[in-house]
Amino acid sequence: MSNKAIALLKVLLHGDIQLDEITKYVDLDINSIERNINVLNEYLKERGIDPIRKINNSYSLQNKDEKFSEFFSKLDILSSRERQDIYCIRLLLDGFINLEKERQLMGVSRTTAIKDLKKVKEFLEEKNIKVESRNSKGIFLKEVNEGNLYNILCEKIMKLLIDREFLSKQRKELLEEIAILEEDVYLEIYSSITEKFNLKKSVFSFYAVYTMAIIEKLKGPINYELSQIETHKNYHDVCLALEKMEFPIELSPQFKNFLASVILKIRYNCNLDTPLKESYKKFIDKIKNIFKLTEKESEELHRQLITCYTMGYLDKKYGVLWVRKSPNSERCKRLGQLVERVLKELNIEMIYSDILRLAGCITNFFMIEEYVEGFKVLSVSRDVNNEYSQRVINSLKVFYPKISFTTESFLEFRFKSKKEIESYNLIISDTESYTIKNLRKVNTLSLREIQRCFIEYALDKRFKNLEEI
Repeated sequence: MSNKAIALLKVLLHGDIQLDEITKYVDLDINSIERNINVLNEYLKERGIDPIRKINNSYSLQNKDEKFSEFFSKLDILSSRERQDIYCIRLLLDGFINLEKERQLMGVSRTTAIKDLKKVKEFLEEKNIKVESRNSKGIFLKEVNEGNLYNILCEKIMKLLIDREFLSKQRKELLEEIAILEEDVYLEIYSSITEKFNLKKSVFSFYAVYTMAIIEKLKGPINYELSQIETHKNYHDVCLALEKMEFPIELSPQFKNFLASVILKIRYNCNLDTPLKESYKKFIDKIKNIFKLTEKESEELHRQLITCYTMGYLDKKYGVLWVRKSPNSERCKRLGQLVERVLKELNIEMIYSDILRLAGCITNFFMIEEYVEGFKVLSVSRDVNNEYSQRVINSLKVFYPKISFTTESFLEFRFKSKKEIESYNLIISDTESYTIKNLRKVNTLSLREIQRCFIEYALDKRFKNLEEI
């Protein structure tokens, strides 16, 4: 079975998905997807796992239980990138690797192993880490930039931890070998510092803490490469605050310095991570220009979108896979396509689910900007249930506290003058009226239907006279 088939299976494990959406997550055309599904079904059948079924152009796995964790852990399939990461981790942890031993464990030819190690060598040399080959002994570290070494190790071990549910045999064995610390202890440490400093929690920052603790345990106290974070104006205050905190285990002074850098990175990630900062600037500037945002709007969008963009950036960097359903709304789909085109034009890679999340964040921004003090909404129905209508209004006011929202019967509405009708920004009704421009048709005056109208109204206004990219 190929790596393409494995990637396809990972997507299907996230839930039912249509064929055209699968192409957004795997590098396969529709015909190749169907061929690989046939291969997967034969493989699953042999192992007593229910096959993938196609229902109305959607593919579905009938059960997604613990059998799949066991299924992945028995696979001996590795991509060239995964083999290179294993070589890299072992070399940086142990200081050397035995080519013959490692290639046999991975089940590849000597020629393939040599090609993989050449890539590893080139990568490390770019990071000021040189290696040398010694006849009949193996491959050894020669000159080392310690800061880069620890950062590389941290990133590559983090990838194993983040992908742990889908690890194949060799990667799983490597993780079990090096994950020698109790995760719950470090989760307690992580939770205490995120609460102390009022930080957002994420799998990335937690595993950065846990992974660097593993590296310190395996290699001894480390003088961490903080990438000039120690010069940040808040660095020493954070270090002092950490000194006063109590932890379930004793932490080295060097590790506390690392925790201080993590705290600052969580809070100021986009400013401290240069590639992320440059990438985000290109993206946000393009979006601002496309929608012709004012200076005030630009500043607010920048603030609102940064966390969402950072998560997408990190998901791509660490190979996180999560699947999100495409929106049903044509306006939302159009915005998603626009975001996708912008990223492609700027050569910024992001998984499709994060593209949709970015589009959703932009939609929320447009709605917040639109539904402000003075915005008037009228709902009109042929069958007014006053009690239900009031519950709907009360719920909507939680999300849009500044707008005016009133309800009336269709009978009352028929006697309104043109001036009165035009005084409303938005009229939502379960009856058709082709002559009223500010009226939106719904099937029923429910929260879901009204929210759809709000989304479409805000996006239609932004799309009006929008120049194509």
